[in-house]
Amino acid sequence: MDIKTLFDNAAQIYDQTRRQYIPCFDDFYGTAIELISYPRDAAVEILDLGAGTGLLAALVAEAFPNAQITLLDISGEMLAKAKERFASQAQRIHYQLLDYIHAPIPGRYDVIVSALSLHHTEPANLRITFDKIYTALRSGGFFINADQVLGPTPEIEAHYHQTWLRQIRERGCTEEEINLALERMKADRTSTLDAQLHWLRATGFEEVNCWYKHYRFAVYSGRKKGQNTRRT
Repeated sequence: MDIKTLFDNAAQIYDQTRRQYIPCFDDFYGTAIELISYPRDAAVEILDLGAGTGLLAALVAEAFPNAQITLLDISGEMLAKAKERFASQAQRIHYQLLDYIHAPIPGRYDVIVSALSLHHTEPANLRITFDKIYTALRSGGFFINADQVLGPTPEIEAHYHQTWLRQIRERGCTEEEINLALERMKADRTSTLDAQLHWLRATGFEEVNCWYKHYRFAVYSGRKKGQNTRRT
């Protein structure tokens, strides 16, 4: 099943188990928000890449009430749920239905964020996607990715997986919910953290760093070269 169909089908129930599927939910998303290095009242333009139902975008919108936020996703059903979420904020929330792997990223942004989307990208395409992200950022802009990473060895990857299964069962996931997650994970094309950080630097990003990691869940960022006057 292709990615678009997979997430179109999951849109209605996608948000229900987010905190269970992501054992480190608060630190994972919280770190991504903290890395947006602008004053909280700044009128910045932010793109949520692979935004889904708008979970990350909602946290960004709450933290940055004057930001203009664009949600980009391949799934129309996911974006439809996002529109329900942001029904009262139509003036500053925008939507783009697009397969960012196979098309340029339109617009220019101060910040591009992404959560649990890029790990669906084949490694050969991920480096190209980083190039697109770099191009879509304004000078001095930030890219922040909260995602899953592949273990650097098969043994470590197996440990990641078994730890995740144990943790989500402890948080009340049923076997049916686990099986749904495992079915979606068949579409994962995860790369190692070291490889992703290397590709970011090779693309031209500066200040590349992983700021948070919990087994397979990681948050990293990079800054486009240049000075962004909106930071102050």
